[in-house]
Amino acid sequence: MPKKNSLISYFGVASLVVTFALMCIAQLWYTMFLLFGFALLVVLMQGKNTYCAHYCPLGTLQDVMGEKSQRVRAFRGVRWLKFLLIPVFWAAVIYTTYRFRSHGAQLWVWMLRIMVSMFFLAMVLQELLGKRFFCVHLCPLRHPVLEPARRARNCAVKGCGGSGNDSSR
Repeated sequence: MPKKNSLISYFGVASLVVTFALMCIAQLWYTMFLLFGFALLVVLMQGKNTYCAHYCPLGTLQDVMGEKSQRVRAFRGVRWLKFLLIPVFWAAVIYTTYRFRSHGAQLWVWMLRIMVSMFFLAMVLQELLGKRFFCVHLCPLRHPVLEPARRARNCAVKGCGGSGNDSSR
């Protein structure tokens, strides 16, 4: 973990520990939704990608795994892949929640499988394509939820006329 961000890194590790405790020890199937709610709250309060950079358990795991010394090659299919994988993720979460809503143990198992699958996908992509590739290009929380919330919050602070578009990215 980088020395200059050691306090922030502790927040990431704490988020990872809490997520693990809620999901694997307490076996709360809605841990992912609590995590997403916390992320939305952080972004609405701070208006930056602070959650992604400092609190996200998956990002923390990727930071701990280290950075590959060199990239294999630039991946040109990111744009269309994002529009394919993010809806598939949300469809899996919604279907799983609906399908197993009355069977708590099965719902927990399937939510855990989704979270573990995301972790392994992120690790493989990091190894092949560079550090935090998953976070930047394929995160199912960042693009459809956190980016619009960040823009809306920045627009409200700057008074951009309610269009929801701000020039900062």
